[in-house]
Order: sequence, then structure tokens, then C-alpha cells
Amino acid sequence: MFLEGKIKTYNEDRGFGFIEIEGESKDLFFHIKDFPNKNVLPKVGEKLKFRKVEEGGKFKADNIVRLDIKIETPRHTPQSRALENKPRTIQRKQPYQKKSSVSTYIGLLIIIGLAYAVYNKYQDWQSSRVQPVEVQRIVEEPKIQQNFSCDGRQHCSQMNSREEAEWFIRNCPNTKMDGDGDGIPCENDSRW
Repeated sequence: MFLEGKIKTYNEDRGFGFIEIEGESKDLFFHIKDFPNKNVLPKVGEKLKFRKVEEGGKFKADNIVRLDIKIETPRHTPQSRALENKPRTIQRKQPYQKKSSVSTYIGLLIIIGLAYAVYNKYQDWQSSRVQPVEVQRIVEEPKIQQNFSCDGRQHCSQMNSREEAEWFIRNCPNTKMDGDGDGIPCENDSRW
């Protein structure tokens, strides 16, 4: 038996709504897939004719007939026939599909991760191609030979000149003037 009612609410994004039936206190659920013409979206207040069926222990509307939509009969004129025969592309809006941005974010994270991995592989490849260059240190001997002797002094504060400290590092064991081992003594000493 067919019942009549009107649409009380409709959620376009999710594709469902409820029908208000006169004389009944509870509204009846409907889904867009149960409409015969899904191209024309349901509107609040639209009159419907339908069957009430039970599905999964719950009642819903099925075999929905739209009472407010009028079907026009085409007039056969040369222009209307030309328009009918013209190929059309129909773009259907599917309002009941959930729009999710989570998959977009996950896709972006995957792309960024892949780009980072490729960049690191490229950097490793580039660094493996570069041949190490041997650096030769040229140390000039002082032009004027000072008469220094290893007399047990080990620290920068005990030296009288930078030349003396350099000579001690080169010629005397157990000096404590070159902490980083680069051959340059007393780097933190501001006297020289």
C-alpha cells in the first residue's frame, strides 16, 4: 500500500533525509538511491508517494514517486529535434559520497616522504661521486732562528711569543698548548 508524505529534512552531503507522514508521530527515513530520478535533488516540502518497507530491523521509504515534479512532453520542432540528437555530456553530482580530506592529507604526507627519501638518496650518491682532495699543509720555518730550548714549559702562559709556542709544539714533548691538534698553539690566547 502506498503512503503519502512530504520531505521534512534532507542532508545533501550524505544523501539521506526524513519524510513527514500525516497522522504518524515518527518520521520515515529515505535515501537518495531510492528515488527514480537522482539528477533532481529532493527539496524540503516536496510531496512524495512511497511504500514503507522494513530493512535491517528499521523502516524506510522505498519505490518513491515524486508528486511535485511535472514531466513535460516535448514538442517536435526542427530545433527541439536538433537539440535531442546533439550528443551531451552529463556530469552527475553524487551528494551521498562522503567528502574526506583525510585521504588528501595522507597522500600529501606520502608524497613528501617519498621526496625526502629520493633527496637523501641523491645526496648520498652525490657525496659518493666526490673524490677527496688531499690538503697539504705548508708550514714556514721562522726566518730568524731563535735560540729556544725544551726547558719543561708546557702552557701558553709560560711562553713569551707565538713563535716560541710554535717551536715548543714542534720540538718538545708533552706540551699542552695545542688542544685540538691542528699545529696552531694558543688559539684562545688573546695576547698574540
